[in-house]
Amino acid sequence: MLHTVISHYRIATWGYKINDRRRSKPPERLIYDANACLIRTNKHEDEETWSEQNLLAYKASTDPDTMYHHQAMKQSDREKIQDAMKKECEAHYKEGNYRLVKRSELPEGATLLSSVWQMKRKRKPSTGEISKYKARMNVDGSQMIKGLHYEETYAPVVQWATIRFFISLAILSNWHTRQLDFVLAYTQSDIERDLYIKLPAGFTLSDRTITEQDRKEYVLKLEKNLYGQKQAGRVWYLHLKKNLLELGFKPSEHDECVF
Repeated sequence: MLHTVISHYRIATWGYKINDRRRSKPPERLIYDANACLIRTNKHEDEETWSEQNLLAYKASTDPDTMYHHQAMKQSDREKIQDAMKKECEAHYKEGNYRLVKRSELPEGATLLSSVWQMKRKRKPSTGEISKYKARMNVDGSQMIKGLHYEETYAPVVQWATIRFFISLAILSNWHTRQLDFVLAYTQSDIERDLYIKLPAGFTLSDRTITEQDRKEYVLKLEKNLYGQKQAGRVWYLHLKKNLLELGFKPSEHDECVF
């Protein structure tokens, strides 16, 4: 029996080609400013790729079902969104993805990053009815500095030719195929280096009431990888690769995402 794993299946349909030597500056795009709670442009930026926050800012400005916290709290169904936020906070806390620490206990020289909420109404494709409310807490990656908060960000993406090949092979061989999704995949890998983030608006815990004074005195120390970090995709890929190798899988010589 042939066991095949295609990891890190991600398709980018925006931006511009990284390997295009003829490119000049990145295209102007929308960026969310976590401190000012507004959307600005990147006319003076030189980054090569869109960050997760930049894409979110674009979606929040064009898709009524994708929102930031300040936008979500103006919606008529904000109570359901708040319930989703509570579930997100509790899930992270129970899994030990972060813990509360006092600001006074931060190591000397440690920087404090902002956090950003991404709210989403998920709808049924057939009817358009709302099927689920989702809230995801992200690190504001736009504040991360190379050399201080991260080093490498590269993570491989499966090639379209590989996907077409295995689909064709499965059809010709009459094989059964399976697809799976890792729930909160990034948070299953350990943090690469110590990171601290501010308590996001609406942050709650079931065993403790978070007051305004708590928001001033406490921050979150990340224990696991969290969405929004510039290196999050790379750290998750390395974690997945390590576990697949331990299970006896061997990486393909032609595609880093095939084992």
